[in-house]
Amino acid sequence: METLQIALIVMGIVVVAAIIIINKWQESGHRSKVRRAFPEDNLRDPLLEREPENDSGGERREPMFGGGSSGKYGEEDEERGGGKARAESKAPAAVVAAGATYRPTQRPRAQPSLPDRLDTRVDCCIRIEAVEPIEVPRLWVAQAEAFSGLSRPLRWFAFDDRDNQWQRINANAMGAYHWFLAALQLVDREGVVSESDLLYYIRGMQQLADMCRAVPANLPSRAEVLGNARALDRFCAEVDVQIAINIVAAQPMPGTRIFSLAEAEGLRLEGDGAFHARANDSRTLYVLANGESMLFERSALSSMQTRRLSLVLDLPRVIDAAAEFEDMMRFATHLARALSAAVVDDNGQPFGPEAVDAVRARIRAYQTRMNEEGIPPGGSLARRLFGA
Repeated sequence: METLQIALIVMGIVVVAAIIIINKWQESGHRSKVRRAFPEDNLRDPLLEREPENDSGGERREPMFGGGSSGKYGEEDEERGGGKARAESKAPAAVVAAGATYRPTQRPRAQPSLPDRLDTRVDCCIRIEAVEPIEVPRLWVAQAEAFSGLSRPLRWFAFDDRDNQWQRINANAMGAYHWFLAALQLVDREGVVSESDLLYYIRGMQQLADMCRAVPANLPSRAEVLGNARALDRFCAEVDVQIAINIVAAQPMPGTRIFSLAEAEGLRLEGDGAFHARANDSRTLYVLANGESMLFERSALSSMQTRRLSLVLDLPRVIDAAAEFEDMMRFATHLARALSAAVVDDNGQPFGPEAVDAVRARIRAYQTRMNEEGIPPGGSLARRLFGA
């Protein structure tokens, strides 16, 4: 029995050894065929070999895929020594599959904030960004075509990367820029922009971006824009107040006499047929108009007569309405005395001390409300909202 076991063990060892020998022989045969089919140089693995030292002392250059530098930023980096910066970078090298084309990602540009003169409560602003700079004349022609049917004017701006600020542009502007911005004013004294105009504007900006191979940034929600605009318009309607002081005479007041009194006070007759009292920065403070249908015209003053004059103070467009009201009231009293007339309110009642005090209180409440809303009277935003 022991002899049989020993024999079986010996036979097992012989079989295992034979299998090992046969495997080695087959492996050797396959390796010889591979070497004959592929030269030895082709079997080198470049990923496992170290790059040889550059004995010439030159800088190490990163491999370029797809035929060298691609895009504007690649060219700028070469001009500014960017190749060295990339060579010293600690970032891992990209591995590109055989046959693939490597396209470096575009360096993102931060979206510039709105110009100071714009306000999202009043303006629907849409920016467009172009990968390559767009010439302003080209954009201007394209936008004129895209918005030919828009009933409200657009204001256009271009972002100057060198000055890091927006520049107002028009048909005469030059230069090329990556960022452009269009602003559609939503509310003015004529009311809220129509839904059809807003839709036309948004779609037009998308079409314009496509024409210029640009991307519109953050297209607004029409429902949200219109909802906010209507709320602002309701507020503006509540505070759109003008204060009028009337000078009424029993006998006609001659136009030449009115002209001389107004000129002496510093008012000037303008193209709208009224005399304007203006601030040092040329803003209108109040106006003197004919209370009857005929406008003042310089050529017709000698023959013109009227029984009623009106001094009007436009509260939303005046910074210090209280002070301007006092000045207007003083001038009204002076006119009435010089023209043998009386100062009355819109109902024909004498404009006495009680009426003056009531107007003063109304002005104070008005200015407080406008300031609380963030639309100071006489400010740039108020003048846009309550423009003539």
